[in-house]
Amino acid sequence: MELLGWVTASLFAPPGEAFFRELSAGTLEEALEELTGHPVALPQVAPSELQAAYTALFVSNPSGLPAPPYAGYALDGELFGPSYHRLLELYREGGLEVQETWRDLPDHLSALGEAIALLNPRRPDLSRRLVQEFLHPWLKRFGPAVKAHDPTGFYRELVELLEEAIHAKTGVSEA
Repeated sequence: MELLGWVTASLFAPPGEAFFRELSAGTLEEALEELTGHPVALPQVAPSELQAAYTALFVSNPSGLPAPPYAGYALDGELFGPSYHRLLELYREGGLEVQETWRDLPDHLSALGEAIALLNPRRPDLSRRLVQEFLHPWLKRFGPAVKAHDPTGFYRELVELLEEAIHAKTGVSEA
């Protein structure tokens, strides 16, 4: 679960220099291979195209945002709903707190991925619950939208690989 969490955190953070270094070094593909148990070849996409796709899918889109990257929104259809508060309670139960330097909501998929990774060594039960109760439902609800609206194919491939990895690690059926 720890690797699944770090990969999720990396994939859903806005793509920047560190992400592009991971891509060029092949470490992201290696991590995905370890999670899925088979070779992975991600589409080669120019950084500017990847940033534009990320923005259009997860941040701002004049046609409407296809995949808001918030776990609570996927479950409740609203920000700050009951699932958001339940997730914060699970963070507290695991001894996690949101740092003041974090500039987004705590149910953002990148934050959720970090929580999954950080909890796994000391609270694998909570780490698994975060995957099953928050990450998997997000993929189930918004994975099809990512696959349909990703102009690069990059995020479409990542969603499919995450679904596979969750199934391999938890037995939860793919979205």
